[in-house]
Amino acid sequence: MDCWEVTGTWVNIKSAVVSPTKKKVVKQDSSRPRKKARKEASEEASEEAAAVAKDINTMFKDIVDAMREGFGTCLKDIKYLSKRMEVVEKKESVNGTIAGRKSLPEDKGPNVPADASSSKDKAPEPSLEDARYLEKRDAALALCRAKSDRTRKLAASQQSPSAANNTAKVIIPNKKLYPGYNLFALIDKKELKELADWLKTCPHYRTPLDKKPRTSRTWWYQILRTSLEWLKDYHIDAWINVLRKSYDANPQHFRSERMCFIDHLFAQQWRFNNKDFKDSEPDQNGLGRRLPDGAWNYYTGTIPSFFQSNKVWGTDIDNVYASVNYNDTHWIAMWISIPKRHIVVWDIICSSISPEELDVVMEHFLYMVPYLLVECASSDEQRAQYSLEPFTYERPTNIPPARAGDCGVYSLKYIECHALGIKFSKKDFTKPNGKTMRDKMAVDIFQEHPDAHEFENKDNDAGRLT
Repeated sequence: MDCWEVTGTWVNIKSAVVSPTKKKVVKQDSSRPRKKARKEASEEASEEAAAVAKDINTMFKDIVDAMREGFGTCLKDIKYLSKRMEVVEKKESVNGTIAGRKSLPEDKGPNVPADASSSKDKAPEPSLEDARYLEKRDAALALCRAKSDRTRKLAASQQSPSAANNTAKVIIPNKKLYPGYNLFALIDKKELKELADWLKTCPHYRTPLDKKPRTSRTWWYQILRTSLEWLKDYHIDAWINVLRKSYDANPQHFRSERMCFIDHLFAQQWRFNNKDFKDSEPDQNGLGRRLPDGAWNYYTGTIPSFFQSNKVWGTDIDNVYASVNYNDTHWIAMWISIPKRHIVVWDIICSSISPEELDVVMEHFLYMVPYLLVECASSDEQRAQYSLEPFTYERPTNIPPARAGDCGVYSLKYIECHALGIKFSKKDFTKPNGKTMRDKMAVDIFQEHPDAHEFENKDNDAGRLT
């Protein structure tokens, strides 16, 4: 069939877009993962090296600090001892010259025999009481010197079987073991009930307090547990015995292994005998004074006779804790630091004793403690470490206060807190807590010393104190 020729017609032809075929590229093993692994390994190695270096630096720093502290202490001791030796040498030279001149016959005049002495130099015959005193003193000093022939050593907590390889760790322990218990913990209700049931068996349980016999256990514990009641000497001593027993069983729980706790007889004897000490004439070396009865026994740790520590002041003991009875109206606590030659007085009511009155109270301790250390020293070398110069003392005013009748309880708790290395917290020593402290002390005394109410301390007898 014949067709007309198509002319003048526009034909829309869509051009096909052909995408080029993608070339398959075969990827070779990339080096990036290996570089990343090497980088991570390098970082780990550097971190480990840094940690090791830090540990090494810390270890060397501890060793250097320990050596620096040790050398510093040695230098101080050497400087102090050199000064003391100079003083001793001067005294010996002067005394030797005087003694030498006294022994020369020509110095006594032509008409005086060589064996004669002036009335001033002739010592009076000692009385029977003085002879007995000197005999007991010499016996106590002989015992003291026999036990004091040892050098100052590290405490048990500083010793270790591997001390040669761990010097820094032994001298400067990283862990403090004290305190071993919470003295402000809640009272064990079971133990409190045991105490209450035991007191109910007393025949004077329902007798009024003012009519109870003083030997009654209900009277003894009622005084202790009643708020604002004045604690007697035997209440103070009973708690001191609890501290002694706790310290003897677990010394690592306390701030030091070189401490002792003293009963009320210590302060009482020294206060009563202060005049005899002051009136007695010293010899040319400043010694020879009359010390209070029992002074050597306290010094050597042979009293209390029922709980002897046999530790010598200065050699084994650095810290002495004691309660002081002021005129039977107020109790204060006292901490004697032998190395620091300083006494701290904790007084819950500073207005109870004026500064002038406190000076009088502290005078015998400030003078007699350093004298005791020099007089009872076992050798001239040990005596040169001490001085007859009086100690210093302070009475801090920032300690938690209490009501007047609770002074005895608080003074004992101040001693316990400081011995355990615990700070005086106002929260723990609030005035309403006085009753709780009393109850807890009663429970602890009952558990440790059930016969405390009838215990009689015979160390005050003339035959026991020397």
